[in-house]
Amino acid sequence: MSNEHLKIWKVIDKIAYTNGLSISALAKKAGLDSTAFNKSKRFYPSGKYRWLSMETISKIIKATNMNWEKFGKYMNEIDNK
Repeated sequence: MSNEHLKIWKVIDKIAYTNGLSISALAKKAGLDSTAFNKSKRFYPSGKYRWLSMETISKIIKATNMNWEKFGKYMNEIDNK
């Protein structure tokens, strides 16, 4: 898995966790299908990485009342682990 791809998905998992949500509940709160963030959907059937759009990330940020700075902080924390 691409390092950046893995980091983004780890951040999405962390956002769900820190907000007391399952990954499915986070998706629904962001106005998406409840299966949008399932581990099985992080890749296309061909094995190619499924990258989240900026619009989707923006929806997550808005739904959890965070901001882009906090999202960036989470990305940096993943870098430092």
